[in-house]
Amino acid sequence: MTEPVKIVQLQNGESRVTLCPEIGAAIAHFTWKGHDILRPVPDKAITEKLVRQMAAYPLVPYSNRIGQAKLIVGDQAFSLRPNFSPEPHAIHGFGWQRAWQVDKRNADSAELHLKHDPDIDWPFACEATQVARLSANALHLSLTVKNNDKRAMPAGLGFHPFFPLTPDTHLQTEWRGMWQMGGDSLPTALGAVPMEADFSQLRPVTSWKVDHCFTGWSRRAILDYPTHRMQLDASEACRQIVVFVPNDGRNFIALEPVTNINNAFALAANGVPDTGMRMLATNEAFEVSMSITLSGRAAPQKPNA
Repeated sequence: MTEPVKIVQLQNGESRVTLCPEIGAAIAHFTWKGHDILRPVPDKAITEKLVRQMAAYPLVPYSNRIGQAKLIVGDQAFSLRPNFSPEPHAIHGFGWQRAWQVDKRNADSAELHLKHDPDIDWPFACEATQVARLSANALHLSLTVKNNDKRAMPAGLGFHPFFPLTPDTHLQTEWRGMWQMGGDSLPTALGAVPMEADFSQLRPVTSWKVDHCFTGWSRRAILDYPTHRMQLDASEACRQIVVFVPNDGRNFIALEPVTNINNAFALAANGVPDTGMRMLATNEAFEVSMSITLSGRAAPQKPNA
């Protein structure tokens, strides 16, 4: 008989969060005053441990793709396991595909931990910690990776939250550049922000289709709904953000605060500056954080134009 999936329930006032440590330290539900703040997750996704259908999960020890699953570190190259079939790349590290342990918890917070020994997914010994803290109107997440290897380790971190997308969803945020993407889903060149990706003023998201990495991000984004307003804030190191809006009926917008651009390690090895890749010395740790803060609507509903 299949063991039931262990979950951790957090509550503070009218805020509720369901964590799934065994499913990549993912969040299955986050509600506030009865509203789904993150995309709703079907029960089947939890029982079958379908992490790609979760509402949010951590990205460690890197964000997005490593091209052709070839990790380049200085003059060394490591073959990783392609973990996002049918693509030939490695994506989002290993944390989202592993079971984490609950180290600490109380009514409104939990600390999850994952220790990693070198393997085909990542050739360096390291450990990761995610802490979730719930307040009456906000969720605060921190994510840390520590290099336990004898060698310096490349690293990047990020968060992958999915928010509901409705015809009335409006977005406001700012960024300075957008990486163009090739047919292989890898970045090709950094360019200016096109008009359709200019959300410096609050405007609708419904007609936008995108899966790109933006740089020079303000580290704040606002999603405005008829029922509430969500404000996403990220720590200083999260100067990039990946935005995924498929607009194919799945009805979500993923706003992913990250420290490194897509395929950062290979681009850094080729001399591209400001990729966000970090090298951690033995026993060095790197931490990022983000918060999702909720409020009632601050303004009349915006026109759908």
